[in-house]
Amino acid sequence: MVTVFIIDDEAILHRLYKDVFAIKGHQVIADAYDGTEAVDKFKQMDPKPDVIILDHRMPNKDGLEAMSDILALDPKARIVFISADANVRESAMTNGASSFGLKPVTIRHMLDLVESAVEE
Repeated sequence: MVTVFIIDDEAILHRLYKDVFAIKGHQVIADAYDGTEAVDKFKQMDPKPDVIILDHRMPNKDGLEAMSDILALDPKARIVFISADANVRESAMTNGASSFGLKPVTIRHMLDLVESAVEE
């Protein structure tokens, strides 16, 4: 079982990911709807999640800023960075993301990204 923290401003994606991960035996242990909320929740988590799914474009603090803050707290955090903007891929990967998914991400691809991040 993989524990997952979902950070995305689209509520429908939270429900979809929770359902899909549950079917595969994984557990969503927390979720957040913007980068500021995500960092605040991550600070409080014990234990930390196995994988973080992190969207790029969000209110208050974008994914790159949130990723930087999370990795400052836990350099071993495994982050699956998701964005509709392919131009952000290089920046996400060079700044600590374990993998990158281009929106729209298929369910199969999302599962692959999460499972490969865990195996990393």
